[in-house]
Amino acid sequence: MKRLLIALQLLTILPVRMEFAAHELRSAVACFPLVGAVQGGVLVAVAFVASILLEGELTGLNAAIVLAALTLTNGGFHLDGFADTVDGLAGGNTPEERLKIMKDHTTGAIGVVFIVLLLVLKYAAIKAALEVEGVCAYTLLFLFPLVGRWAMVPVSALTKYAREGGGLGSAFCSASAETLFFATAVTLLATGLLAGLAPLAVIAVLLGLLYFTASFFREKLGGATGDVFGFVSELGEVFFLIGAVMLAG
Repeated sequence: MKRLLIALQLLTILPVRMEFAAHELRSAVACFPLVGAVQGGVLVAVAFVASILLEGELTGLNAAIVLAALTLTNGGFHLDGFADTVDGLAGGNTPEERLKIMKDHTTGAIGVVFIVLLLVLKYAAIKAALEVEGVCAYTLLFLFPLVGRWAMVPVSALTKYAREGGGLGSAFCSASAETLFFATAVTLLATGLLAGLAPLAVIAVLLGLLYFTASFFREKLGGATGDVFGFVSELGEVFFLIGAVMLAG
């Protein structure tokens, strides 16, 4: 239970405040999909209430409300990491230059552009999910934050921390095989039970992409950082939701 509370404190703005040791932070990585499940539950509740208030119409507005709820519960952390990572990759020629740019708190123009593109894609995917007939729409809303948080775990298992001297992101790196197994088992079990076998194919493809993503960041940065995990989580959400909606449609 403590690992889940630590993960909630790290990844959301939920009012969880507790002290923890470095080894507890690293073990909390296994609970990242459970954090996504909590957020997914919030999104389902928000979408359900919004559909009642909107009398089942205006799915575009409902999708915008769901997207806002997701962004608010994240506290914008993952979007910030996404933008910083894009800025670093676009502006640096060496790992040192890229890491320096990523550490800058100012978001560059290219980062802003890619955030807009990401949000447009995510909005369109959420809207498409809400237009899927039956309970499946709420299932997809529940699952895509879960898969997005899980996406960080394989990258963690395949990378070391890129910066010298350590940092908060260093505890996210070098996840153990047991951590990866637990997080993946939770993700596959939840997806299989709630959505059937088809979305598992999307996760299988995503797992392959995450392997190459980890290799890419090892080459470009020398490993991963906290910003990289935000980047990976955002792309994992969008990839799974688009793939699952295509299969459901």
